[in-house]
Amino acid sequence: MNNPKSPVPADRISTRGWLRWLPTGMPAHRALVTDLMWLHRTMPTVSQVKTFDLSELRTVRKACPRRISWAIAFLRAYALTALEFPSLRRTYLTWPWPHLYEHPQTVGNLVVSRQVSSESWLFFAPIADAENFTLDRQQGLLERYQTGPVEEVFKNQVRLAHYPFFVRRLLWWLRFHGSPGKRIKRLGTFAVTTVAGQGVTILDPRAPVTSTLTYGPINEAGQCSVTIAYDHRVMDGKEVAEILIATERIMQTRIVREFHELAQLHRSRSKAA
Repeated sequence: MNNPKSPVPADRISTRGWLRWLPTGMPAHRALVTDLMWLHRTMPTVSQVKTFDLSELRTVRKACPRRISWAIAFLRAYALTALEFPSLRRTYLTWPWPHLYEHPQTVGNLVVSRQVSSESWLFFAPIADAENFTLDRQQGLLERYQTGPVEEVFKNQVRLAHYPFFVRRLLWWLRFHGSPGKRIKRLGTFAVTTVAGQGVTILDPRAPVTSTLTYGPINEAGQCSVTIAYDHRVMDGKEVAEILIATERIMQTRIVREFHELAQLHRSRSKAA
């Protein structure tokens, strides 16, 4: 028997008839967020803020024929920063003993809001190897996450949200403390979340990853507040201050240049057509 509220066909675990005595816990649309906050509960995170001057980037982005979201620009810059700072690719593991694991590449997780069965869900959209992907390609991935059928692009997350409470927690524990590579694949090396489009700044972003970047609205002068919340077991404040400075520098130089190149590419294609 399928769950009528789920867009994903039920399996043996998420079917209502399976182990009815297990509580489902939170409503499905809040289950994953609750689980991730449960994973985050023992992570000592600290937040640091820097004001970025993105006036030139704002101008070239506006002039670019191909729309690239600010979230992708920040994710691309942060992934490039991770090439200079290996700590951004490190994760603190507690099992079988406390140690650090360094992933060979970055996996950025963008928080995406979607409507499912009249409820607002938060999904986590991974973009791997972002330091080597162009802005255009990353924007294409984001658009698929934002508009593609939920039952396809977020199939596993929707299905997991309908699992019984104890089954979900067991699966999360195994993924979180088992294979570090699989943990990174699901959760990422870092996360990017924002509500800047609504004119709001997140002050204390939380996710069970080593660092979470968020940014606020960009004012008329092209400035915005950028916050990094980080696991203090992996990084210290001085290094995070340097990471913020490096990320701003990359956005003012490398990302500006990539927007110019992307605009030129689209203009050339338009002339050829």
